[in-house]
Amino acid sequence: MRFLMCLLAGAALALPAAAQQYAPKDVLVTDFQRQKVVLLRYIDLMPDDQLDFTPTPGARTFAGQIAHIAQLTGGTLSRIIRQRAPHGDSTVYLRNKSALRDFVARNYDFAIAAVQSLKPIEMVRISDLHDLKWPNWKWILATQEHAAWILGATGLYLSLNGHQAPNYLPF
Repeated sequence: MRFLMCLLAGAALALPAAAQQYAPKDVLVTDFQRQKVVLLRYIDLMPDDQLDFTPTPGARTFAGQIAHIAQLTGGTLSRIIRQRAPHGDSTVYLRNKSALRDFVARNYDFAIAAVQSLKPIEMVRISDLHDLKWPNWKWILATQEHAAWILGATGLYLSLNGHQAPNYLPF
């Protein structure tokens, strides 16, 4: 019995240390805020009549790339916190700059609020998404990494239309 009590006490003391083995929430939130600003800048740079531009047949459109990032961000956080992410009408936001900006902003605001709401124990909780089991903090980082990867590819869409992608923030 004494061994069991010691084991439980040790586990309780170890939890706070284990829960801090990820990037602090304020860093994750700042990264989402930065991504939101950059995405909105990308949208502002692309002319309205080129939202459906695609560099090659079969590739996502410019608006599709931007929407994919927002959907992935909102969708991943919705699975983590078990709340519905903002949705929109893709027949509208894929063809209307204002609607696309709104869709991106709502999904990023949702993701930011979701990260802010997570308790340390929830950050280390394992979530099973896309047949992978990772701690929630890793899902958040993977979402941010994937968004940066897609955004980098989307810079080409702007360049091919005579626009320079915005500088990476914070540089």
